[in-house]
Formats: sequence, structure tokens, C-alpha cells
Amino acid sequence: MEPTIPYKDYADRPVYTNYHDLLKKIMEKGTDKKVIHSTLKENQGSGHEFVRERTGEVLDFDMENGFPVLPIRDLSKSYKGAIGELVAFLNGATTLEQLKEYGCPEIFWERWVTKDKTDLLGLPEHSLGAGSYGGSLVHFTVDGEREFDQVKALESQMKAIPMLRTHVLTTWNPALSMGDDAQGFRRKVSVAPCHGNFVHFSLFPEKKELQLTHMQRSADVPVGLVLNLTEWATLGLMAAHILGYKFTRYTHFVSNAHIYDIQFDAVKTLLDREPRRLPTLKIKLDCSAKSLKDFRKTDFILEDYEPHEHMNIVTPV
Repeated sequence: MEPTIPYKDYADRPVYTNYHDLLKKIMEKGTDKKVIHSTLKENQGSGHEFVRERTGEVLDFDMENGFPVLPIRDLSKSYKGAIGELVAFLNGATTLEQLKEYGCPEIFWERWVTKDKTDLLGLPEHSLGAGSYGGSLVHFTVDGEREFDQVKALESQMKAIPMLRTHVLTTWNPALSMGDDAQGFRRKVSVAPCHGNFVHFSLFPEKKELQLTHMQRSADVPVGLVLNLTEWATLGLMAAHILGYKFTRYTHFVSNAHIYDIQFDAVKTLLDREPRRLPTLKIKLDCSAKSLKDFRKTDFILEDYEPHEHMNIVTPV
């Protein structure tokens, strides 16, 4: 069986610099502004006052040069949590308990679904809401109408008519993810989906190749983005596996890329670290997954990973 990603030998891969370049660009050319986080009681005393932003940034990966588990800091544990989160979303998880069942670490979400926060939104404690990632991907609804399972529809369409250009997933349900009281739609989400907002698979049946384009609305670049890159690139790997294709290119657009002021010292440390080659992520030979929903985080193995030491980086709630 041919590999799902045609990786170059590790020694032949170029050093990956694009993430370093993005951090530097935001720090040097970003625009500072006050955002809602600095007004919340949870962040009082943290020192947070503003955020520095860049809009319309792109990270592009030729997959033969390695998988985006970035080596700028050690993600050898947390990357598995990111895959667990993806698996949970693909199976429609909308609560903290459901996320944990699929291998998403509690720490990823616990601060955002406390009773104090969910009460303000009219949601049960620990609920991400119907307008969240899993809700939109598997239970897409508007005002209580019939549910639509995007994941099931996508997989069926890719197998039946691969040449179509409509192989798309979205985590953004405007009526629930954003809401509008004037129209009678209340926002039903603890955190409006930041990533997976437009996920487009391009299939090339003659060459048996898959390319994936992903659009992210909002990215905390030092903390969230590094895991989001792994998460959605893994979806490309999963889709290629079940289709018998090769995953050759991944493009990750960020509409709003930002660094919080309380992260500046950590970012300076990251920028002092030399860029390194990207690693190899493979699906285990004994993986039994036949559909996107079948995968689990234990189906993947990371190789050729030579990261810098681990760092904890703070982020506002």
C-alpha cells in the first residue's frame, strides 16, 4: 500500500520558516486594538490590555516536506489532543463530556464552558452550544428544523462524484454561531467557531490526489493556531486514506491572526529559536477506519519529530 502522504526523507526536507515569519510579521507590522477579553472579570489582574492583529495571512504546506506538527515548541502530547478534538467534532460532540469521550483534553475547553459563562448564554453547564463545531458539522439546523450531517454528506459525495468542486465543510452556522436578536435568533454557542469555517477538498481523480484548503476566522497564533494546523491537516490525511488518494497540499488561511500583549515575551523566545524541519505523521497500519467518523487519535503515529523544548503560553479567557 502506497503512503497516504508521499513524504521526502527527513534529511531532504527544507527547514520550515513560515510560522516564524508570521510571528515576526504580526509583532513588527500588526495593528494594536482593545478587544472584549480585556474587559472581562476573568482577565482582570492578568496584565492583558490589548491585542496585535494582522488580517489575511496564509500558511501553505507541500505535504511531502512534512506534516504541520510544528517543532517550534514540543507538541508531542498536545497534538494528540488536537486530533481528539477533531474526531469529537466529526462525531457531533457539543459538550465537554462528549469531547473527553473522543480524546479531547478537558483543559482545551473547561475554562470556556463554566456555569457562569453558559448561564449568560442560556446554555447548560459544559455545553459548547448547537452553533459550535460539532453542532454545525453533524447537526446543522436553523431554528429547530431538520438536522443535516455535513460529514456524512461530504464523504458520500467525494466517493460518488470526486470531480465536483463542492466538497465543503463549515463550522459556521450564522443563525446559531452569530445570532441576531432583531430577527429572533439567539446566539447558541459558548465560543463562536474560530477555525474550520470553510474547509474545501479538491480531488484529482486521474492522479488520485487530494488537496485541502482551510479558512480560519480567528487565530491565537502562539497558542491555538499551532494545534489548528495539525487538526485540519489531519482531516486531509484521514480523507485521503479512506479514498485511497495521496494528500499532497494543505493551505491554511487566517482571516484574523493575532498575538495578545501578555504573550509578547513568549513570542520573543519563540523567535529566538532556529526553525527546524517538519515531522512525519502516519496512519497506523492496523487502523480499521472506513469512514471519517471511525478514526480515533490512537490511529496516528508521529515520527521524525525534533522539537524545541515545551513552553506554556498564556491566553486570555
